[in-house]
Amino acid sequence: MRSHPGAGRPWYIVGLLCLIAALSYLDRYIVALLADPIIAEMGIGATEIGLLIGLGFGLLYALSGVPVAYLIDRGTRVRIVGIGVIVWSLSTLASGFAPNFELLLLTRAGVAIGEAVLVPATVSIVADLFPPERRALPVGLFMAVSTLMASGAFLIGAYAFDLATGLSHIADLSPWRWTLVLVGIPGLVLGPLWLATVREPARIEEPGQADQTTVAVAFAYLRRHWRFYLPFYLSFGVSALASYSFIAWTATMLTRSYGRSIAEAGEIFGVVGVIAAAIAATAWPAVSAWAVRGKRPALAVLALAIGLGLGNAAVAAFPLAGSVGAAAGIIAVATFGYGAGGGLAVLIIQHIAPPRMRAKITSLYVLVGNLVGLTCGPALSAWLSESLFEGPDALRQSLSLVALVAAPLTVGLILWALAAHRRVEQAG
Repeated sequence: MRSHPGAGRPWYIVGLLCLIAALSYLDRYIVALLADPIIAEMGIGATEIGLLIGLGFGLLYALSGVPVAYLIDRGTRVRIVGIGVIVWSLSTLASGFAPNFELLLLTRAGVAIGEAVLVPATVSIVADLFPPERRALPVGLFMAVSTLMASGAFLIGAYAFDLATGLSHIADLSPWRWTLVLVGIPGLVLGPLWLATVREPARIEEPGQADQTTVAVAFAYLRRHWRFYLPFYLSFGVSALASYSFIAWTATMLTRSYGRSIAEAGEIFGVVGVIAAAIAATAWPAVSAWAVRGKRPALAVLALAIGLGLGNAAVAAFPLAGSVGAAAGIIAVATFGYGAGGGLAVLIIQHIAPPRMRAKITSLYVLVGNLVGLTCGPALSAWLSESLFEGPDALRQSLSLVALVAAPLTVGLILWALAAHRRVEQAG
């Protein structure tokens, strides 16, 4: 067995992966901030924007994950990540020039395919850079970026939209189009920088694990331990219906229910969410590390149920928020709770999954969450707002309804998985 590399270079790689992740979430969520101007210019409805955010991105993102993970477990991960960054950045930039909804949907598909490489590749790379007892911090930092950028993307996007407004006279592009161009450019620098400065880490093989690269072996492992993995995966999918709806529509809800401008809504959601996400990014990995050190890793699974239950309960309470300040408080609680879905869940998988299956097991987790949550959540909440509710509060009521249904289902599924956790851990 090869030893893990020393400190220094591994942390440069982790830092660069965190920057790349931040950019990916900005490119992913920027369309949610720009929903109303896109609706106005293209003459479409909220349901179409929900499809753009969800189906146009989420379906391909989810379905691309498994074949990409297979390549990651067998191929050159650094090259795959670099190509992915360049592909999604070019697609984001091109979306600013899309003349109609159909071509905008196509460019979002390009963003999805490019971004599908990042999470499974990072889990695999970090496992080869750090020994098991030191993986919680780098993985926690990487997953913290997703928690931070779920809100931070709206804050950065608000500033980009302000800048784009001043550029709108150039090339006769509207501000939302210039915003997409601006957020697409950085990846065309970061992708080549990654390829030029990062070498492929040596894979750390553990005794008896050399045959674990095949999909057949991975699925045989999942079949043996379906009592844990089935409810564990489904819990993320159900909760993601509410959490992705929350991310996709809260900024627009602030403009409609509380009369805030696009930039103001982005700043409110961004500032409050980033603060709450920063707390979550510290707290949830700390819970995982404490549980593993105390040889009680099942407590991390229980904490996941508590976190996701809290996030869903907060969003369900949105109709009770009579002011933008109260809504900001709900945003803070929901962001903190939903942060467990990234920080804790991936660490749970990394702790129990066999080494050469980590990327595939993680990609399946992402697949279920995105196939159910990201693909359907934003479109479902938009459709409910247009079909069941009326007026400026329609989005707020639809977000609440989705979260109210998701909360007990999510907690119940995780508790089901908890009952089988010890067996799968011992088989690891």
